[in-house]
Amino acid sequence: MRRLTTSELDLLDAIKRQLATRPSSVVTPEILDQASHLVRSMTDPRPQLSELVGPVCTTADVVDWLGISRQGINKAVREDRILAIQSPSTTWFYPTWQLMDDHSVVPTLSSVLGRFTGRMDRLVAAQWFHDALPALEGMSPAQWMLDGLDLHTVVGEAESFARSQSRRPSDQPLYDPEIATSAR
Repeated sequence: MRRLTTSELDLLDAIKRQLATRPSSVVTPEILDQASHLVRSMTDPRPQLSELVGPVCTTADVVDWLGISRQGINKAVREDRILAIQSPSTTWFYPTWQLMDDHSVVPTLSSVLGRFTGRMDRLVAAQWFHDALPALEGMSPAQWMLDGLDLHTVVGEAESFARSQSRRPSDQPLYDPEIATSAR
C-alpha cells in the first residue's frame, strides 16, 4: 500500500472536520458507496480535451482565422458547418483539423456533421471525427475528409455511428475543463 500525499491527507482531514461538526449519524453501506464513488470520480485523472478530439482553439481564434464575426461563427455552428464543443465552464472550443490552410472550413463537414445533430453530444461527435476507423482504412473521419476521399463512405459511417448512439443512454465523457488550447 502506498503512502498518501499531503493533498490526500488534507482531503481526509477536511472530511473528518465536516463529520465532527455534525450530529452523530449512521453511515450506511449506501452512503459509503456514494462517498467512495464521489471521491473516485473527483480524483481520477481526466483526459484533456485535446487528447480526446485533437488540438483545439477558441472562438476568438476561429474569428481571426476565418475573418468572420462571432455571430457568424455561432450561426455556422448552429447550421452544422463548424464543429464546436462547449466546456462545462461554457467556453467554446473548435477542433483545428476543420480549419483549412486557405482560411475556410472543410467543405464536406456539414454533410457529415449533420448526421449527428440531436442524436448525440457534440463531444462524442468530435471524438468520432478524431478516432481512426477500420472502415476508413484505419484513418480518422477528419483525415478522410481532409484527403478528399469518398464522401459517401464517411457519411455512411457517420450515419451508422449516429444510429448506434441514439440507442444508447447519453454518456457524456468527462474531460478536464482547464484546457490548453492551440491556435492554428
